[in-house]
Amino acid sequence: MTALLPEFPMPREYPLDPPPQYRALSAERSVFQVRTPRGDTAWVVTRHEDVRAVLTHRAFSSDPRTPGFPTYVTGDVPPPAGFFMQADPPEHGRLRRTVTREFLINQMEALRPTMRRILDDLVDRMSADGRREADLVREFALPMAAMTICEILGVPFEDHVLFVTLTDTVLDRTSTPEQAVQAATELMGYFDRLVTAKEQQPTEDLFGRMVARSAEGGLNHEELVGMAALLLLAGYDTMAQMIGIGTVTLFEHPDQLGELKKSADLLPAAVEELLRYLSINHAGLPRAATEDVVVGGQQIRAGDGVLVMLNAANRDETMFENADTFDIHRVNTGKHLAFGHGFHKCVGATLARVELTEVFGGLFQRLPGLRPAKPLQELPFRHDMVLYGVRALPVTW
Repeated sequence: MTALLPEFPMPREYPLDPPPQYRALSAERSVFQVRTPRGDTAWVVTRHEDVRAVLTHRAFSSDPRTPGFPTYVTGDVPPPAGFFMQADPPEHGRLRRTVTREFLINQMEALRPTMRRILDDLVDRMSADGRREADLVREFALPMAAMTICEILGVPFEDHVLFVTLTDTVLDRTSTPEQAVQAATELMGYFDRLVTAKEQQPTEDLFGRMVARSAEGGLNHEELVGMAALLLLAGYDTMAQMIGIGTVTLFEHPDQLGELKKSADLLPAAVEELLRYLSINHAGLPRAATEDVVVGGQQIRAGDGVLVMLNAANRDETMFENADTFDIHRVNTGKHLAFGHGFHKCVGATLARVELTEVFGGLFQRLPGLRPAKPLQELPFRHDMVLYGVRALPVTW
């Protein structure tokens, strides 16, 4: 029976669109089952309404230790203490409340000068000595994301090569279980040393403030380590991928890119549309049902695994007219689910919006003639990663 199920993940036909099979299969059954490479059977939820329902229902657990949880995404790496993305209420709320005060809108807006300084420095390096070409991923997207989150959190930027390499190993679905576990162990060791240093000598950065407030939140050392890892990894990799593939998308829509260059007022709406159109969570949000629940007319039993596909939900034609069309003038773009939904909605959503508006405004302001050096079909995309993106983006100007 399991062998007859469609295999997951499914291939993309066009690199900027989700796999077309999502829409074809959901047209037959609103919620359908698949077989993952690890042998799991999981329900796949793709419709906007159903995704919202699952992400707000307390019967769907985010804890990988829950029976039936799809190990396709999490592999064999257990969730660290404090890793609230993989925790359920009430534990999730206790941990998350410790950091939400650090991501208020006015605090994120105040970071714009820092982001612009980092951007200007990187563009200066790329264009030094009359250079007219670069790999935008390696020389701009990755360091822009890493330097920004390192400065906010209080992490030495010189350590970024270490945590980038280890993160990629953990998030690469082709890594062996042994490789993933080893990388995760080394990564947590790094954050353990970082938190220990801030416990011994308080600092005025986000991690330093977390450590100083740990007693009022009832946080122990291990939970602080896990939260530090989560915030850095979530803030780095998501931004790096959105900058890279977002630039590719703008290159593929030159008329709309031209409008953005002429009017910075269009940037906020363009960023929302990029978030909707791309939705870089490629592997799905894994959940496990803890009781029998009906979703989209389909009964899901307690102990069943579920994969919630944000990228498919954000291309739902019942919510977004001409959903496969990139349109910076779309009126309801803000209804997208790129940051998730419900109590697990991304705590750094405001930071992401601020950073992306600064990046796409500043990059094309500094390099107005920026253009791709290779066509879309020759670019290497991250098909085997949890977060989708482009591995390299040769550009010229």
